Amino acid sequence: EEEVSRELPTSLSVEVAFQINGATLNSIPFLKACDDATKLLLVTVLQPRVFIPSECIVKEGERGSVMYIIQRGTLEVTCSQVKGPIRILSSGDFFGESCLLGSKTNRATVTAVDYCDCFTLNKDDFNEVLDGSPAAKTMRVDLANSIMESQACNKRAFHNLSRYPKCTELMLGSNSEEELTSTHHQLLPDSPLNVIWNIFLLAICMYNVWIIPFRLAFSHARESIFLDWVFDAFFFLDMILNYRCVAYFHDGKLVTNTQKIKRNYMQTRFKMDLISTFPFDVVALLLLPREVSWSIIVQDGLRLLKLFRLRRHFGTLDTIFRFLLDHHITLAPLRLAEFLSGVILIAHIAACGFYTFARWKYSHADCTAGSIDCWEGTWIMRQIYNDKLPQDGGSVWQLYVRSLNWALPTLVVVVIGDVVPTTSPETLYALMWMLVGVTINASIVGNVANIVSNLETDSSYFANAIDNIRNFLSVHHLSHDFHERVNDFARYLWTTHNGTVSEDDFILRLPHMLQTQIIEDTRMRHINACPFFHSLQNDVIEALALCMQQLVFCAGDIIIHAGDMGSEIFFLERGTVRIVSPDHKTVYATLSQSGSFFGETCLFLKKPRSTSVCAQTFSDLYVLGNNDLFNELKRRDIDLAQMRSLFLGIHQENDRRNKAIEGNLIRCKEPQSKLSKLIDADYQEAKERAVPKMFLPGTRFRFMWDVFSTLGIL
Repeated sequence: EEEVSRELPTSLSVEVAFQINGATLNSIPFLKACDDATKLLLVTVLQPRVFIPSECIVKEGERGSVMYIIQRGTLEVTCSQVKGPIRILSSGDFFGESCLLGSKTNRATVTAVDYCDCFTLNKDDFNEVLDGSPAAKTMRVDLANSIMESQACNKRAFHNLSRYPKCTELMLGSNSEEELTSTHHQLLPDSPLNVIWNIFLLAICMYNVWIIPFRLAFSHARESIFLDWVFDAFFFLDMILNYRCVAYFHDGKLVTNTQKIKRNYMQTRFKMDLISTFPFDVVALLLLPREVSWSIIVQDGLRLLKLFRLRRHFGTLDTIFRFLLDHHITLAPLRLAEFLSGVILIAHIAACGFYTFARWKYSHADCTAGSIDCWEGTWIMRQIYNDKLPQDGGSVWQLYVRSLNWALPTLVVVVIGDVVPTTSPETLYALMWMLVGVTINASIVGNVANIVSNLETDSSYFANAIDNIRNFLSVHHLSHDFHERVNDFARYLWTTHNGTVSEDDFILRLPHMLQTQIIEDTRMRHINACPFFHSLQNDVIEALALCMQQLVFCAGDIIIHAGDMGSEIFFLERGTVRIVSPDHKTVYATLSQSGSFFGETCLFLKKPRSTSVCAQTFSDLYVLGNNDLFNELKRRDIDLAQMRSLFLGIHQENDRRNKAIEGNLIRCKEPQSKLSKLIDADYQEAKERAVPKMFLPGTRFRFMWDVFSTLGIL
């Protein structure tokens, strides 16, 4: 929604937002005295949020700074003092409004029951809007009265629920009843057993798509009719399973309640499944006379209803593709095979129809059965004259192959080929399929081009971006060494990050709970490793982790310059960095362990940086800015005194360590010192293990070596 709003003029985007969210604000009691101009401004500062089932939105005991307005979904309010939920919130309700008058500690926990769409109103945004409103004083009074009424109502609820356990039973009655009617033996939609079952049903549908038109056109393969009835029994079994056992998703929530499963199946898929499963052909077999030929045609025609089942099982292919994609298997060849299979099935149906015209004339011809004259005036007769078919017309499979030989070129290449229609009905039929073939031909070209282009989409996009950078460097006549550094960076970026530098664009599109889980696995551990952050609550650490930005540095890059006024702290994710003196001659420390941090002095002391930090290898870092830290702490009214005292202790320890290192480096320059001998021995050993420079990537010798090696292999 924000992307769409940014495309519109400011005035128009405000009006659109008011039309969408104005009713939500009008339902809030303490905003009824608000004038239209203030409501327009409030609408513009509302932020949409999506919460997934079981996500904890507000935790008891934490400081709140946001008010939530529920647009869609159900939430549950719980408290540690009372067993079970104390309130159920739904569309139009709101909570967390007490934070708008100041930072307050949350008295309850609010959890999403299903997928919920909410709007959030930040305390700072609310105060900024009210500062220019003439009704600000009235609105704050109404807000205070609303908070007092809500607190009194909650107090009565606490009293009743704690004193009268029957109230809890009544509140949980509907949920308990639902739990009793549900069962643990439901078949989940994405379970392996259900996927295998759907693949089996898809195979049956594909069999029906092939055999039903074939049998209807050629009156052949009647001996497999018993197999068709067995497959129909599997369809009936599938109806029973979907009616009783197969769970489903509703608004993103998994529904396993048996009664809801039955009700949903009867309202959605039952009619179509019944039409495509009921054995109408068996009823026709029992009721129609068997001695007439048209009864067989009616029976085969009624089986065309089975083809309605195919539409329902197309989703099975998507499930298979998702499974393969999760296991990092390329889908482009399978997508191409899927598309070509569809083209062949369409050609099969066209071939069966093409033969039907010749067979219809054959059945009405006045000739001896099996005589060549019976095919007079049909495309089959011309095939016999051209020695493409034997004199008796050939077997059923020969006729099918010749029909398919007409259908495929007509659809794919839009040409007739060596099978030419003869009669007017055959010509009109061929013309109709030629029109269809134009569409199919365009689809083939488009799909094949799309599949081929998607084979290397990521790599080609990344290569184009790097080429643009190289062209920029060439235009400005930058040095060859700089070109090599760019090449090395591109190689590292592709092999390590698959061409992506920033993760934030992906993470910020996810719901807050998923963001938190990803942040916990990637960034929060860095903040938790800092001693002066140990006093912060978990929600503050989560907010700080979301503020962290990812940076990538090349080998040799200077991350921090001595003498600069810093404004951020760095956390090492991958790579090796060195902390050196301002003249870069003394190495105070080498950091290579994930979770190491540096640059923290700027957070608490306003003085220039005393050391420089440079990347020894390609390094991935997370950066937390000074402003982001203090904004989050200010929103929650957190005192920095404890953090500052912890930092000062660490800072003094680092100063003592740096002075000790400087003293050791001075002593190691003395030839007779033991420290000098140890350093010289380590240096000689490292020098012996080093790879000759001529074999390093990017050197001329290495380039010529690779060229001649490739030529030798060829």
